[in-house]
Amino acid sequence: MTTIKLEQFSGIAPRISPTELAPNQAQTASDVKLQSGELRPWRKPLLTYTPGITSNVQTIYQLEKTSTGDKVWLEWTTDVDVAPGPVADTTDFRIYYTGDGTPKKTNWNLATTNGTGTKPFPDAYYQMGVPNPTAAPSLANAGGTTAETRTYVYTYVSTFGAVLEESGPSPAATVASFVTGATVTVSGFATAPLASAGYNITAIRIYRAVAGTASVTYLYVGQVAVNPATGVAANNFSDTLLAAALGTALPSLYYIPPPSGLTGLIAMPNGILAGFTNNQVWFCEPYLPHAWPSSYMMTVGFPIVGLGVYGQTLVVCTSKATYLITGSSPGAMSQEKLSLFEPCVSKKSIASDQYGVLYASPNGLVNIAPGAQDVVTRQLFTRDEWSTYLPTTMVGAIYQNMYIGFYQSGSVKAALVIIRGDNPPLISLSTAATCIFLERSTANVYILNPLDNLIYQLDADTVNNLVYEWKSKKFVMPEPMSFAALKLQADWAYISDTTAYNTAVAAVIAANQVLWSGTTDLRGSLNGNYLNEFPVNGNLLQNVSAVASLRNIQASIIADDTQIFSQGITSQEPVRLPASNKNYIYEIKLTGNAPIRQFRMATSIGELKQS
Repeated sequence: MTTIKLEQFSGIAPRISPTELAPNQAQTASDVKLQSGELRPWRKPLLTYTPGITSNVQTIYQLEKTSTGDKVWLEWTTDVDVAPGPVADTTDFRIYYTGDGTPKKTNWNLATTNGTGTKPFPDAYYQMGVPNPTAAPSLANAGGTTAETRTYVYTYVSTFGAVLEESGPSPAATVASFVTGATVTVSGFATAPLASAGYNITAIRIYRAVAGTASVTYLYVGQVAVNPATGVAANNFSDTLLAAALGTALPSLYYIPPPSGLTGLIAMPNGILAGFTNNQVWFCEPYLPHAWPSSYMMTVGFPIVGLGVYGQTLVVCTSKATYLITGSSPGAMSQEKLSLFEPCVSKKSIASDQYGVLYASPNGLVNIAPGAQDVVTRQLFTRDEWSTYLPTTMVGAIYQNMYIGFYQSGSVKAALVIIRGDNPPLISLSTAATCIFLERSTANVYILNPLDNLIYQLDADTVNNLVYEWKSKKFVMPEPMSFAALKLQADWAYISDTTAYNTAVAAVIAANQVLWSGTTDLRGSLNGNYLNEFPVNGNLLQNVSAVASLRNIQASIIADDTQIFSQGITSQEPVRLPASNKNYIYEIKLTGNAPIRQFRMATSIGELKQS
């Protein structure tokens, strides 16, 4: 008596021979959820948005105006990294980004033209940094009684929504002797960068220092307005203040804009943004993304591929090794080179979860975490099997405690799903993605499908499922034999519900058609109904739900590499198998879009009942 019984279904392990897999492991497990022990289908992706750029979209980002719930999709044809503004923001909804030329920033009003723009977004932006003035001011004085030595500098002030961003200082004016109580005229301001170049310089701030014996501190004197369109100051500035009346110290002495080639922008705790150029890691002034002091910059030994973050640690993934940069402030960071030599081969593969930072290397998926550094797919892949998934093309995201790595290998565009801290560890998805957006407020994942250039929400269609395929190990019989019957335990009610659901949808369509073709007033005219009787643009027609696709289960039996049986299963009743030759090796393939709990196959109906 021989029975093949499958339950507590598990995933794939490509490094293990098909004959050496555990009884519940699979050679193929595509589009199937296995955490429950059942075969359950993934939901179909739900079409969400048609980009305004008609082809080759490489980055998507959903910008939300949280005060109203309005959302727009931003899209680029380059690999762009976006970081939300580090300061709490309930009015402007600011973001900062790199990868689209020079580093940039935008907000809701700029990106959407105050909500009136048309896709593709963003409509407008500013340069991320505020350049330092290039020329020293000119000075002239009149009046006064006692001589003193003074010097002046000035800064540009940029207006970015509700935020004022101050540049570093200009070169200092020539130190000169003035008379206490004199009126000093400060002029000769350099023309500020123009609005047409992506700046919004609205003011110049003037600072003055009275030289001491050991140091000089520049203190605030006043400011003049600047026309953003022309970059010209509205007027000169007259300084009549005594030293005791000067204001606060210059806060931006070491501020400079980010490097023009900055990329890989990522947010860290404590209001710090980080990015890189070549093998240099740059940090902004905490909570001031326009200011990137060069003294904060750190160098690593190899060209940087991308950055990841866990806790207060920046994971620097390079073309040869991995570095950790740790600290709570950019001026007190420490660097460590890890002993694990696993180069990062895809910037887009980098993702972070509660366990650490993940990225694709030539040998598998690497995990860098507190006290841990390893290739976490070592038990699933050797280098040979991993290379067939072309890790250099991998685009990664975390979804429901799973790492999803989308890849493209020739004409195959699909994904691996590595389940973190749970079983089974590995399945595959037939869904393709060029880029991903993870919506933090809902944990929804959105993908850009390269096959049609449309944005979909992953695993989101509440009506229709993907068709999964699960293929068992190769069961090697001790001697040639044939099987006579099989039986499936599945959610048959779920399958039969389809008919009732589609009948209800058809009834709604029929009712709408009667209303539309008749003389009945649809009551959709503006101001033609009682207040709040219908929503805006509402009428008597009913909303039509999506039609449910056929729900089914197909069982196939493969014997000695030849398919000997394939049939749709519609109930829990045993199914007799056709007479066949005796065979050594059997495989079971189950496909469908309805849950399966158990599969059994035996050499007789009697044996099937006893199993």
